[in-house]
Amino acid sequence: MNHRSCLLLVAGIVTIAGALTLTQRGTTEGPDTAIQAPKISTDQAGTPGLPAHNLSQQNVPALPPELVGLEPKGALSVDANHHLVPDENLRNLFDFHLANLDREPMDLVLNRIRATLANRLGEPARSQALALLNDYVNYRLELTRIDQNLPPGLDHDGFDLNALALRQKALQAARAEHFTPQTHAAFFGEDEQLDNYTLERLAIERDEVLTEQQKAQQLAQLEHALPESIQRTRTRATINSNLFEKTEAMRSNGATDADIFQLRAQNLGETAAANLAELDLQQQAWQSRLDHYRQEKARITNASLSPEDQQTAVSELQQRLFEGPERLRVRALDAEARRYPIANHPE
Repeated sequence: MNHRSCLLLVAGIVTIAGALTLTQRGTTEGPDTAIQAPKISTDQAGTPGLPAHNLSQQNVPALPPELVGLEPKGALSVDANHHLVPDENLRNLFDFHLANLDREPMDLVLNRIRATLANRLGEPARSQALALLNDYVNYRLELTRIDQNLPPGLDHDGFDLNALALRQKALQAARAEHFTPQTHAAFFGEDEQLDNYTLERLAIERDEVLTEQQKAQQLAQLEHALPESIQRTRTRATINSNLFEKTEAMRSNGATDADIFQLRAQNLGETAAANLAELDLQQQAWQSRLDHYRQEKARITNASLSPEDQQTAVSELQQRLFEGPERLRVRALDAEARRYPIANHPE
């Protein structure tokens, strides 16, 4: 397996599923102090004297401009008796808002989630979702502690399988502690299947006792054991990855845009090849702006500015160079670069 594919496969384990520190802006402890998630009662939205059914999106500030229009719209599931059915859509809703904790106070972020739940769910599902939100926030806090106390799983020599296995075990234990088996499976079932597959695949590939033929047989058995839905997803990803590697190799050897188009058309059809050619142009423009952003950000970082002024200047730079979803992508790239600089490769 090439290095790029490995990076994609183990990303979830390395970063502990996007672990983050939940912070309370404006407290006496300081801006980066982790705090215990506030308990959310089943009959209130968390704001004293304000019942859940009265907390609407009109009662909380609007989303930051870069998030407007991006909030997950997937339906939140309930059963025939109007009880909540936890699923991926609910987790995506939580994650979407919690990802903004690096910019806004936790109380505000949580109130946005509460308002959305109040607007989209009736009772008893609403109260059940509020209780689950409390569990989920405490789970994310636990991820922060796991991330701080375990080795990163990624070093200058590649992937540390023992460290990755420790992280995966701790991750599964935290999920079992904070969630019912039903919610655990709904929120994380497919993630865990892929993570387990990843660790087993890497272990097979690194086993010096096995012959190449034995490795191929065990890898085929491992792939066959995956659920069909994941197999289909992986098959499409493998085809796209192989085609990407071929096109990159051709470019390195001086291939023209016409050569690349012909290869893609042979594998995917002319319509898809034309779409990919358009994406190439968009990616080139994106990379140019990203390079410019990084140069300007480095200049800001090296200037004699206070941390607050630096953050303001970087935010203004992002607003000037990027549009809505692009700003989220830049922020994610910046966060990854801070956490794992050795894995920070140019796009």
